[in-house]
Amino acid sequence: MTLKRHSQSAHMNATLQLLGRVRDLKNKKRSIVVNGNDLDIASIVAVARHGVEPTISTDECLAKRLEISVDTLADVISRKCVIYGVNTGFGGSADARTNKLIDLQTHLLQFIQSGIITTADKDPASNSEREPSHVMPLAWVRAAIVARTNQNLRGHSAIRKCVLKSLIDLLHNDITPLIPLRGTISASGDLMPMAYVAGAIMGNPDVFVQVGKGAQAIVMPSSEALKMSGLSPSGLGPKEGLGLINGTAPSVAVASLALYDAQQLALLSQMLTAFASECLAGNVEWAHPFVHATRPHAGQIEVASNIRRFLKGSKFVVGLESQKASGDGLCQDRYSTRTAPQWIGPYIEDLLLAQHQLEVELNSTSDNPLVDTSKQEDGSSGRVYSGGNFQAAAVTSAMDKARLAIQMIGRMLWSQVTEMINPATNNGLEANLNATAQENFTMKGIDINMSAYMSELAALAHPVSAHVMSAEMHNQGINSLALISARRTMEAADLLAHMSACHIYVSCQGVEIRANHVRFLSTLRTKMKDFTANGALYGLGLKNSQLETLCASLLPIMQSSWYRANSNTWKDRVLSVVDAVMLTVNEFVATYNPNCSVSTMIAFKKHFHSVVSSTAEEMFYPGPTISPEEVAVQLGGGTAQIYTWVRSKLNIHMNRGLQDDPLFNAQKGLPTKGKKSIGSSVSMVYESLLKGEMMDVILEGWTQD
Repeated sequence: MTLKRHSQSAHMNATLQLLGRVRDLKNKKRSIVVNGNDLDIASIVAVARHGVEPTISTDECLAKRLEISVDTLADVISRKCVIYGVNTGFGGSADARTNKLIDLQTHLLQFIQSGIITTADKDPASNSEREPSHVMPLAWVRAAIVARTNQNLRGHSAIRKCVLKSLIDLLHNDITPLIPLRGTISASGDLMPMAYVAGAIMGNPDVFVQVGKGAQAIVMPSSEALKMSGLSPSGLGPKEGLGLINGTAPSVAVASLALYDAQQLALLSQMLTAFASECLAGNVEWAHPFVHATRPHAGQIEVASNIRRFLKGSKFVVGLESQKASGDGLCQDRYSTRTAPQWIGPYIEDLLLAQHQLEVELNSTSDNPLVDTSKQEDGSSGRVYSGGNFQAAAVTSAMDKARLAIQMIGRMLWSQVTEMINPATNNGLEANLNATAQENFTMKGIDINMSAYMSELAALAHPVSAHVMSAEMHNQGINSLALISARRTMEAADLLAHMSACHIYVSCQGVEIRANHVRFLSTLRTKMKDFTANGALYGLGLKNSQLETLCASLLPIMQSSWYRANSNTWKDRVLSVVDAVMLTVNEFVATYNPNCSVSTMIAFKKHFHSVVSSTAEEMFYPGPTISPEEVAVQLGGGTAQIYTWVRSKLNIHMNRGLQDDPLFNAQKGLPTKGKKSIGSSVSMVYESLLKGEMMDVILEGWTQD
């Protein structure tokens, strides 16, 4: 049977494309022109997080499309037709009728603007107790504004261009409405969140906005902010209030931000799997193309291919170019690394589907009713249809999938980290990754933290869509809960970023310890092969040919006994190696030099112990340990970038337990400059991930590849 080989990198390409577009927008190499059809996730991120200002297309066809939509609605109104939300009540009260069309739109906003915003939310400086916020992060609001503008520009909502421009004017003048965090079920769209945006452009004095950022930011009524910025309040025509708020923009906006983070973290998890494999001195033949060609799921094939790329050139793993044919210990890696392609693969496929769903939603008309401006068979200029495009189940579907993917990735990273820290599973590294000569419990706290993060992440994984409650006179008997799902996914992505930061910190420590052990064992092998008076095997009274035979049998014993004695510090390993070697030496000498005296054997043991001990002292802390530069050149092409960023750019060094603790040094009267707690160091990694700095640098080479 011929096995078909697959070479796919759809997820990596999609993720790198997102990163590249955001970078170009930040650097003003591209601009954001919204026209109802081309808004992408990168643009949402650029507006929300990087202050990029979008503009509305000046295309005359677009302007005409909007005018025709407004005129079509006016024509249908003139024919005395009943039009939902234009001359009727709302939701379960749609049996009410009115001819006060303008007041009806204000009435809509009046009863929808019902969320909770506290005094502390309006005055952050007064919140010295750091009580949780009741308003959305402002990045979410900016994202929702540009998303809603784009959706309404499609010309099915009977909203004038000047009204949509007033939304963009908020962004250009750094005016961001305060929107309650809770209170939407994303059924008739996200009515409540968008009602506060609509209230802001209308200058409602009880809708508050933040103007500016940082220490200069101030919160004020929207009426004052508009006046201060030279903007006029926007009046609303028939259906314009409903058209602004009855849609999925907040849900799809927050979902886009969450997915942007999730895509990067999913790709990073593949790098971290490669990194963990190096720390564990893994046998990575599990990544061989043959294995995955026999089970040709596209995601699985891609993950295996990516991990091979990230490991290319690594000196710490076997199985990339040739199979491991000998040696003791486990002959294959544990599941957390070995089955990573099968574990992650299905979920990067889900993430790609989720991205597609959101990109379609960003460029869809999602309100109700919809205005059809085409000529009808009866000769009329158009019609208005009631429908349910506001039901944001597509966003819920995307977010529930993404959150489950995040949970699965988190569970894998948790398993890898605990495996690296535990001396029973880390293939010879010290317990808790203690790099010093005295007892330290270095990574034990992180081990506990990872379990806490994982438990919380698992609790978030349950589908939000399973918790739908009927609402609003049972009119909204089913509702998507899309924004709640997006919020939960943002929380999940943040937890995964916590776990990824911990993984990176642990992996950097682990691979340095591994490199130090490799260097030590290599040096000791050289000394054991030296049969002069300076060599480790000097003093047994054996011929060189006999020493060569003895040395060949001792080298694997020396290495295996060194790695097995890993429950304490490197100093404790020395005696274990000496004892293991002496068993074989005693047997060998008894056979080939039976006249060797007891005193000679005692002297040899002392000499051998001295060689092993002095060699270790020259290489392990508090002696001069291996340099980051020496470690980096032995890592794979992908993992070296992570390691170098942490060690060189963030200036985070190997943790040496108490010796690096600021309080311990202060108590001993030692310098505290540069001393940080483990938490402070991990926080630096986390912040670098959060700001995108690390991922930009790490993935830059892959973008150009």
